Amino acid sequence: MSEITPTTAAADALTAHAGEGPDAHAIMSFFGSGANDAAFNAWVTESTAHSNRGRVEGVLAILPLLSMLVIFGLLDGLTQQGHWKLFFGIIGAVTALIGVAAWFMVRDSPAMAVSGDSYLRSIIHGLGPSVMRANPRLYWALTAWLVVGTCTQVFLPYLIIYIQRYLRIDGYAIILAVVLVSAAVLSILGGRVIDRIGKLISVMPAAAILVAGLVGMFFARGMGPVMVAGTVMMAGFMLTTAAISGLVRDYTPLDRVGNVQGLRMIFAIMVPMVVGPFVGAAVIAGAAETYVDLGVMKSVPTPWIFLAAAVIAVFTIIPVLRLRHSAVPEASEAGGTAAGA
Repeated sequence: MSEITPTTAAADALTAHAGEGPDAHAIMSFFGSGANDAAFNAWVTESTAHSNRGRVEGVLAILPLLSMLVIFGLLDGLTQQGHWKLFFGIIGAVTALIGVAAWFMVRDSPAMAVSGDSYLRSIIHGLGPSVMRANPRLYWALTAWLVVGTCTQVFLPYLIIYIQRYLRIDGYAIILAVVLVSAAVLSILGGRVIDRIGKLISVMPAAAILVAGLVGMFFARGMGPVMVAGTVMMAGFMLTTAAISGLVRDYTPLDRVGNVQGLRMIFAIMVPMVVGPFVGAAVIAGAAETYVDLGVMKSVPTPWIFLAAAVIAVFTIIPVLRLRHSAVPEASEAGGTAAGA
């Protein structure tokens, strides 16, 4: 893990000087995913146990959102003034410092195991039908993550625009701060509950909280109601993600930790980020109000994106029921599984 982490800093720094365009973004995403999504998350799997993964995931779930809040609070002024190179330069420099520190401070877990496969075989291993049949619980957990991820991507890309353009609330930064901090506290507290009652049992109650929050956002008008409904929605999202992510780690074959994190990128990131915004765009297509963004006329998001997301979230019950049907007691899964290795 420590050998890969600093590379994301190089990508951020390069992006700051490479100009705008998809090439620079692709470089940043490639190295960032290698450092965080592959190396760091694999290290977390190896460094945690069944008994504490709920608490760990409860904390990890809040970090991306809190980092977004920090960026808004400290650097939003630079973007408002158009100083994008300085913006990315600062982020790249900070990331570089963190990466170098991690290189010296973070050590691989003694539990680390390797498959011994070639690089190409290791890449395609997780996509084989025989591997899926050998690890059904892992792939049902990833499917549940796909559903939740798709649900959130229906509304999340449009959330700030919805607050500004549809609800006509200018203080979206205040709303984000209250919602994210409140949801973060609930996520940390909820992580302990997940460890106490079990991850699989926790998924449906957490998903129900998410659905309740989404329905609340459909009806919420005004800053106060949006803060309340948004807090419920984001807390439900974080808790659902924490429970499912813990399950994925529990079901991960001991010698395929990095490989499973690659599968996570497909199920939890890639597919939801393609399907979710497409659904959201379809829901708001033809909206009565429009706005111009970078010279392009776009539809103003409507509350129906939250109801569409709630409908998708309900489908989480299908993989969860399959998991419950095939589940063994969670206590016997501490440290992962060797199935399919």
